[in-house]
Amino acid sequence: MGVKCKPKAPWVMTFADLMSLLMALFVLLFAMSEIKIPKYQAVVESMNEALGNGSELSPEQEQFFQSLKQNLDAEDVEEMTMVQVMKSLSEPTEQSLEPFYESLIETYQKIDQTQKVKIKFNSLKNQVSIVFPEEVAFDPGRAILKPEFRELLDNFFVFQRKDIAVKVVGHTDSRPVSGGRFKSNWELSSARASSVVDFLLLNGSIQAEQSEAVGVADTQPISEGRTESDYAKNRRVEVLIRPVN
Repeated sequence: MGVKCKPKAPWVMTFADLMSLLMALFVLLFAMSEIKIPKYQAVVESMNEALGNGSELSPEQEQFFQSLKQNLDAEDVEEMTMVQVMKSLSEPTEQSLEPFYESLIETYQKIDQTQKVKIKFNSLKNQVSIVFPEEVAFDPGRAILKPEFRELLDNFFVFQRKDIAVKVVGHTDSRPVSGGRFKSNWELSSARASSVVDFLLLNGSIQAEQSEAVGVADTQPISEGRTESDYAKNRRVEVLIRPVN
């Protein structure tokens, strides 16, 4: 004699579909959210404890968080979504520019005793940035390279490579341009970026197909203050170096 199964209530299927949709929504929201390693780790530990597995991380979880901390800079993770984090850990990366960055540091430390030039390496973007303040690069309101700046750029020649792309970005402060040949900060910042690229092309440091010059005026300030010191921080030329795509 067969066993009769009691038919499910009509609402069960609808409820199950609703739960599936809610789960998909939560997964999507989590994937799009910004991730902070300490908070994310605390959530995982809390879930482990709630599931009766204790608050300690499993070996696999420990390895995952170690990978995050070793491969990503803290400030970079602040700007990343979970999808981007997982992608960065799973995809093979291009050749790192870190050795190139270390060579730049060693070279510029010898000639820039005042340490006015700032050199940074972003491991997440695999990008080197060299920031030259206006005081060493240009006279106020002008786009002609100072002799000191030419000397600094000349030392870039020793790093001549065909596998990198060089983007020069000109920045100004927020005060209007007054007098001189330039009518706006857009013109001034663009002219300064172009002057740097022209110089690097002329001395053979880079080729035309590797280079890009961009003027952004005062749209990317370092400081939002209104003192002379704040304005000076924003007047700069930034050389961004990345592998050729």
